[in-house]
Amino acid sequence: MKKTLSLMVSMALLLALLPGCGEKEDQVVPVEAEASVPVETAELPDVRTLAEAGLLASGKEEALEVERLDRETDADRLAVYVEAVCGLDGEAWEDAAVIRGTGASAFEIMVLRLENEDTAAGMEAVLTEYLTDRAGAFGGYAPEEAEMAANGLVRREGRTVGLFICPETERAGDAFAAVYRGEELPAPVEVEADDFVPLFELHDLLYRLLLEAACPEWRDVEKSWHMTSDNATAYWVPDNGGDWTLSGVINWEMDEEGNISNYTWDKEYEVCVYLTESEEAAAELADTLRQLLEAEAEKYRQRGDEVKAELLANGQAVSAGRYAASIVSDHTEDAVRLFPRAVNDPETNGFFQRYIDGSRTAAPADPDPDHPDRIRFDPPNEEDMSIYDTSAILAAWEAGDPSGLSGDDRAIYDGAEAVLAEIMADGMTDLEKEAAAYGWLVENVDYDWSLQDVLEETDRRAFGPYGGLVDRAAVCLGYATSFQLLMDMSGVECITVVGSCVRNTGDHAWNMVKLNGEWYCVDVTWDANGREQLGDIYEWQYFNLTSDEMAAENHQWEYNAVPEATAEDRGGAAVQE
Repeated sequence: MKKTLSLMVSMALLLALLPGCGEKEDQVVPVEAEASVPVETAELPDVRTLAEAGLLASGKEEALEVERLDRETDADRLAVYVEAVCGLDGEAWEDAAVIRGTGASAFEIMVLRLENEDTAAGMEAVLTEYLTDRAGAFGGYAPEEAEMAANGLVRREGRTVGLFICPETERAGDAFAAVYRGEELPAPVEVEADDFVPLFELHDLLYRLLLEAACPEWRDVEKSWHMTSDNATAYWVPDNGGDWTLSGVINWEMDEEGNISNYTWDKEYEVCVYLTESEEAAAELADTLRQLLEAEAEKYRQRGDEVKAELLANGQAVSAGRYAASIVSDHTEDAVRLFPRAVNDPETNGFFQRYIDGSRTAAPADPDPDHPDRIRFDPPNEEDMSIYDTSAILAAWEAGDPSGLSGDDRAIYDGAEAVLAEIMADGMTDLEKEAAAYGWLVENVDYDWSLQDVLEETDRRAFGPYGGLVDRAAVCLGYATSFQLLMDMSGVECITVVGSCVRNTGDHAWNMVKLNGEWYCVDVTWDANGREQLGDIYEWQYFNLTSDEMAAENHQWEYNAVPEATAEDRGGAAVQE
């Protein structure tokens, strides 16, 4: 996302500089008022020193590569950066220093010194909006980075403003302020393994897993709430007067009609969610949980309780990132499929409070008039989302003669032909062809992260099938048009949808495929991003979804302009190898 904020900057700075309404030019200012206005009298600390102080306290991973920008190292590149991020030309700021992550990283520290405090105050609003933009730029593509940007911090001292997008924003901001004021730099804090901060509260994940998959009936249970003072534990207080403590575990019973019954400690169903210190620990815990489920099933089998024994035997354990869960439910498969998506989706953050407030079932703040449960589509129009014309390539494919093609068209043709020869076989169903093409793109095409870099220009080829099938590095439109071409050449009906994502904060593109008369939605890009970040443990989350599921997964589009996908059988089979 490379949105230029110059208009917003101009408005914010203009408002900051305007005099108060009705102020007279010859107005006399009392001595007391003059004395209360803070004036910078001492020599200000160097912006590079302030940025480095923030870096020391930022919690940056040792493996993260950073780029430093200042007037001594690269004044021209620094000027381009400040104009792109802040909308300021060289005459509107005095000095700046930047330390930023590269590639698929939102990490960013900037210290900017403006000409006066009023201008600096206006810049606070601009940079706060920039945090929202950065969260949107990474949303769906790199959820953890999006979460870090959303939790970023802007801090001002006099006419110096600091921007902190990092794991430890408060510590970085405090270090910046301490050095600015001439105080001792806070010592770096060693974070113990059991003292790390999760992406979201544990019960956010627990309740999303419960309500969206393991037990959707729970939404209809009447409830009241009590939150403890430290916000770490929630208590469910049913109308019947019972209570239980939520500390990573939910137990419940259901009667023969499917209604949730009275609460006791001997439960038929259970969801347990755990947060561990590493991905390896989570995977090991999931193995242990599987063994415990098997042992519990055998225990109840020996007692003669075949019903509960079968429930436990059908239970599953799963891990994703540093989270693990064990699930015993009538909807275990749905919950297992949701789990990695919920772990990697910034929308999980705050789920618990939204559920308490009743907002999960409320209409969006800006609903579509024809689809009140979906966000109205408002195209960002930040990128050129025109679709590459493949008509000549398809005509050559149909004729079996690519000799008339040249340049990019011939390279794309050859790339697509090689991929199809590798992945397709005689007798494949349309679903198998779709899954083969989808899987190849997910595994072999990397996302072109230059699109998220405010200082980089993205090659236009990344927006088309050249990026996916030749360079093997693409942005969303490149993934979508590559998938479209492979489907067209394979005889599977497919369309490309150009819309937006993350509440219309970024342009986005994906596909719809028609199988056995039913339309399905697929998003190759976001599953490729998941594979890139999580490796072999990642499972497809955006393959053959309904339109409602796509809307719930932060996609917006012109809803009435494309077919509505309503089938829920994922195309007829589980196809990921």
